[in-house]
Amino acid sequence: MLTSRLLTAAGFVPENVVLADIGTDHANLPIYLLKTGRIKNAIAVDVHEGPYQTAKRAVREQGMETWIDVRLGDGLSALRPGEADVAVFAGMGGLLINSLLEKSPQVTAALHGLVLQPQLACEKVRRYIYDIGWHIEDEALAKEQHHIYQLIYAVPGQRDMPDELVLTVGPILLAKKQALFKYHIAELLRRNKKMLAGYNLARVQRNDEQHRKLSALIKSLEMMSDDKMPDGNGGNGTDRTTRSGGGMG
Repeated sequence: MLTSRLLTAAGFVPENVVLADIGTDHANLPIYLLKTGRIKNAIAVDVHEGPYQTAKRAVREQGMETWIDVRLGDGLSALRPGEADVAVFAGMGGLLINSLLEKSPQVTAALHGLVLQPQLACEKVRRYIYDIGWHIEDEALAKEQHHIYQLIYAVPGQRDMPDELVLTVGPILLAKKQALFKYHIAELLRRNKKMLAGYNLARVQRNDEQHRKLSALIKSLEMMSDDKMPDGNGGNGTDRTTRSGGGMG
């Protein structure tokens, strides 16, 4: 059985696609998606020898070698352009996700969707998505123990860059405001207040513009926490009246 985080990621994977699971570890996600009949086949990639061998063993034990190709490699560099329809990056840092996408631009450009679950720097991942001419189609939150995880489903197609607040919170998360949203905002407040405290302690080296932006962000998050923010899309450039949810259809 998948964790809540991976189950949420699985829900974003469109049906009948070839999946690339980057950083596959135990290959739990592609095994689950194949068992449930959601995908045609998968390429499971891990950069470390240990998880690679673990994934190969798990796939072999399930008798799925024909449908899940386990590869040792660094991100999308283990794939050829067009080999996969959708790629999943779950459980790694946001800057690493950006770096892996940037290292393989031809493979990235040939994809039809990205399922992303950054551990940190989600706002930087969202910004990168829009920078490369993609946009966020759907988002969700998942809770495991005391942690709230943000999951992003992105597809090709140029849209206007959201503003800083929306990049931080998530355009679809802000629109949906699902049950875990208040915990999401509370965690964002905690992290940014901790960062601001660090700036205040280092007054000599403080970047006043960055300090101002951080203070303004915290104020906006506090208003959001109190549910005093006006409705609106924050300039994310999508038309939510036509969105049917995660997936390509």
